[in-house]
Amino acid sequence: MAEQSPATLTAVIASDDAFADVPAGVKVTVETLKFGSASGATPAPSGVKNWEAFDGTLLTVCFVYADRYVVEGTAVMIGLGLALSAKHVIDDHLDALIAGQASLYCDGMRLSGKLDIWECYALTTNGARDTGDLELLSLKLVSDIPGDGRFVVAPLTTRIPPPGELVTVAGFRFEEPVFVSSLNDPVTLAGRMYMSQGFAGEFSNPIHDSVLAPYPTIEILSGALGGMSGGAVLDRNGHLIGVTSLSLESGDQEGPTLAAWWMQAYCWRLSSHTWPSGVHYNNMALCDMQTVQIVGREYVQVLDESNFELNRWV
Repeated sequence: MAEQSPATLTAVIASDDAFADVPAGVKVTVETLKFGSASGATPAPSGVKNWEAFDGTLLTVCFVYADRYVVEGTAVMIGLGLALSAKHVIDDHLDALIAGQASLYCDGMRLSGKLDIWECYALTTNGARDTGDLELLSLKLVSDIPGDGRFVVAPLTTRIPPPGELVTVAGFRFEEPVFVSSLNDPVTLAGRMYMSQGFAGEFSNPIHDSVLAPYPTIEILSGALGGMSGGAVLDRNGHLIGVTSLSLESGDQEGPTLAAWWMQAYCWRLSSHTWPSGVHYNNMALCDMQTVQIVGREYVQVLDESNFELNRWV
């Protein structure tokens, strides 16, 4: 399924006094995930048992209210303290987040079997919540830093898969919200990781459909289940091409699925720094962040603050 490549090193961050949220003397390393093969994957989503194979790059999106936990959607870690998800995953809970009635956490299973728990403290879109279906999450680690200080992120690509290329879709699906009498009580959240694989279809830019998906998308001829929204969509090289936006219902659960093209966030700027402090600064563009690996950035010409020109490549 997925394997981590220790040969690819994006950044090494040795903490000092500037990193108040990382213990002194801790060296944090960032590596990129190498996706191998999805053996046995079919156009219809099927359950995956070894979640930890993604080594913390595939995240559950959990909204915590005073009396309940709601796991609704998936996110993908693309940089240290940075994750991409689908905007519509956030929208239903946005008012509660703004009012302080809910908090957003992301959880990722590591190869060690331990869980990374991230708290989201800032959201970034392209400035208008009625366009596109991407959300950039600024995250802070609230669980223990791994003993080896190693974190893994998914590599992004500017390449667009041609029609007929096998594309993999991965994400989570959890059961109904869990109600609790106290947030201090331990809870069990029931869910699974699902994966499907199908051929790439049409790439639609600027929009797929003015009503259904009025934003750039990549069609995948496989299905996705509710909850997989915001999950990873990977090309044949194991590079992230987008996140799951919607899947059309069919009796055989084979889609098609539309992925929101991640490149629409290429020039987005952060509304605040990300964890740890001093790594990614306020107003820094996504394409300039040192822990974000973008394969094929040489094919992109930035025209202005929000526009770019992409040369197609294979």
